[in-house]
Amino acid sequence: DNNKILKVISMIQSIISRPQTCLVRQPPTILCAPRPGGGAHCSRRHQQRPLPWLCKSFRTPGQGGAPNLSDDGKPSPSQGDSSSPSSSNNSQEGEQQKRPEDSKSSGGSGGGGDDGFIKFLGLKISKDDLVTITLALAISYGIRWFIAEPRFIPSLSMYPSFDVGDRLIAEKITYRFVRPPTPGDVIIFHPAKGIGASSFMDDDVFIKRIVAVEGDVIEVHDGTLFVNGQPQKEPYIKEQPSYTLEKMTVPPGDIFVMGDNRNNSYDSHIWGPLPAENVLGRAVFKYWPLNKVGTLPDYTHSTKQPLLASSSTPPSAPPLQ
Repeated sequence: DNNKILKVISMIQSIISRPQTCLVRQPPTILCAPRPGGGAHCSRRHQQRPLPWLCKSFRTPGQGGAPNLSDDGKPSPSQGDSSSPSSSNNSQEGEQQKRPEDSKSSGGSGGGGDDGFIKFLGLKISKDDLVTITLALAISYGIRWFIAEPRFIPSLSMYPSFDVGDRLIAEKITYRFVRPPTPGDVIIFHPAKGIGASSFMDDDVFIKRIVAVEGDVIEVHDGTLFVNGQPQKEPYIKEQPSYTLEKMTVPPGDIFVMGDNRNNSYDSHIWGPLPAENVLGRAVFKYWPLNKVGTLPDYTHSTKQPLLASSSTPPSAPPLQ
């Protein structure tokens, strides 16, 4: 009975020890290791799994795995057999622990990992793309602040020159390098302090036409605008003003602006002269709607024409003695 029990125990130990004659190859596993000069070296490793139902109960001497049985049925230990299962298990565990590191090292050597990428506002973008976006924003805002900017018309204060929804380009070069604001110019500007709705971005912008500059004497009566005592010819207005404006002199550093729709415009005849420093640019081009695309008419000379005509009369020559 003892011999039978020992034989059963030896058969169980033989199955647990995974003898080489019972192992079947599984699909290969690819293992990679970094090279000193860069890159990675990858190799295939075949794993084996036991099939106990194919295993032999005994082994010949010299094979690792199950212990050999002596003639009396007692197990006799083989040299190095007891250490082979544990060593193989330890080696497999070590390989499994090394695989994530190997994959990281191979990925780092092949693709550079996260080098060249940064996180911005929760997005992962490359440094080159960030430089491109920054330059594009700098150029676009530089053009808007120093050269020209688009605007749209939200009201009828400048009708018929501009209708609601019209879009225009206002340039900013003339008033910086060429000449100061002149009567007849259509300008965009920030309203004076306390006028209009304030906003966080300070984007409250008006559009009006300059009718007088500093030192000019202006008044409105009998449906006509008078500047320096001369009635102004204004072919661009919708209708004659129905209000009156007492005579006043435009202070230094200010201008006087009015809408072309004189009876439906919130302008200087209500809130007074405008500081010239509030001017943002001069409207020069209309690009929407398509049937109105083109440059704006220049009325600066015609607005000043009465003043030029009256002031250009040469004095009479003194009588000869």
